[in-house]
Amino acid sequence: MLCKHFGFKTVPFMPQQSNFFESDSSKLDIVKLQTIKHVPQISLVTGSIGSGKTCLVNSFINTLDPIEFRVVSSQLIKPSIRGLFKNLASSAGIQHSIYGDDIKIQLLNYFDEIRNQGKFTIIVLDEVHTFSIEVLDQLKTFFDSHNNFSLILIAQPEIFKKLRIHACLPLKQRISIFINLKTLSLSETKKYVDFKLRTAGILKPLFDESCFPKLFQYSEGIYRMIDQICFQSITEAFLSKSSIISDKNIEKAYNSLDYNF
Repeated sequence: MLCKHFGFKTVPFMPQQSNFFESDSSKLDIVKLQTIKHVPQISLVTGSIGSGKTCLVNSFINTLDPIEFRVVSSQLIKPSIRGLFKNLASSAGIQHSIYGDDIKIQLLNYFDEIRNQGKFTIIVLDEVHTFSIEVLDQLKTFFDSHNNFSLILIAQPEIFKKLRIHACLPLKQRISIFINLKTLSLSETKKYVDFKLRTAGILKPLFDESCFPKLFQYSEGIYRMIDQICFQSITEAFLSKSSIISDKNIEKAYNSLDYNF
C-alpha cells in the first residue's frame, strides 16, 4: 500500500539497505582505508551511534577483489579472547581447536597460507568499544605475532578512554589510520534523502523544502536518525492521504519516536 501510494519500487529508508551514500568526507575516509590493502596496518573507525561506521567499512570491503583479498570479520560484544579467536576462525571457515592460544596459532598459520597464495587478509572487528582491556592488549600481540594481516577496528568514541589507559598504549601506538566519521550537514542531509528516494525509484520531489531544516535539527545529521524520521514521516503522510511530506509530518514523526529524554 505504501509503495503504491507514493510510487516506490522498494521501500526507502530501511535499515541494512546496501546502497551507500558517499558524502565528501566519506569519500576521503575510503581513500584512507585503501592504504591498508597491501601493508599490514591497524585502522580505527569511530563515530557516534548511527553515524554509518559499519556501512563505510562495508563499502570499502565491497571494493576489494576477492581474488586478491580475504576478509574475516567479527561483531561480538564483550568477547573473551578465546571467544573472539573462535568467532574469527568460524568466519574464516577453520575447524578450530578448543583452547584460545591454539586457535590463535591456527589463525596466524591460515593467514600465512593465504599470503603464500598471493592473497592478503583483512580482519574487521566491530563493537570494539565493548572489548575489555585484556582483549585489547591481546589484539596488539595477535597483530605483532606474524604481521600478516591488516586490522580494521570499528568503535564508538568511548574507545578512546580505554586507549588512554597505560596497558592499551602499545595498541594505540600501532594504529596508523584514525577515521572519525562526521555527521551530515544540512545540504548533505537533503542530498542523502534525495539519494534514498532515487534508489527507491522516485525522481520527483517528495519532501517539501520546509522539511529539511527540521529534519536536520532533529536528526543532527546522523544517518540512522534521518532514516527513522523519514520513514515515520512517510507513514504519517500516507495515513493522512497526502502525496507530499511536509514539515508537520517531520515534526509529528519525530515526536512519535520519543527522543526527548
